[in-house]
Amino acid sequence: MTSSVRLARPAGALSALLLLAAWPLALWHQVLRDVIASFHWSLSYTAAELGPWLLLLAGILFLIPVAVSSGLHPESRLYPRGRRSYFVWGVVLYLLGTLLAAQLFEVWGYAH
Repeated sequence: MTSSVRLARPAGALSALLLLAAWPLALWHQVLRDVIASFHWSLSYTAAELGPWLLLLAGILFLIPVAVSSGLHPESRLYPRGRRSYFVWGVVLYLLGTLLAAQLFEVWGYAH
């Protein structure tokens, strides 16, 4: 494998990850703006209103090592040992955050 291919794979994976991070922000930016504007310290606020966004963030954070190691050989020292686990956790948390953010958007739509 040439070095340009090894560099292109992580760059492509990181750009896809950036799109995954930007998509919910672009889609539901009004909801996020209202959630942040009504910020207060409480467990119910954190779970109900910030929960979807924190799950999306956790999903993206779990997918970063997977994206960075996309062009590496499994025997490389930079290859994460639990790469499949990172991938599964990232996908599950991202999808759960997306579904909860969509529901939050529906509830937000009733108030506006």
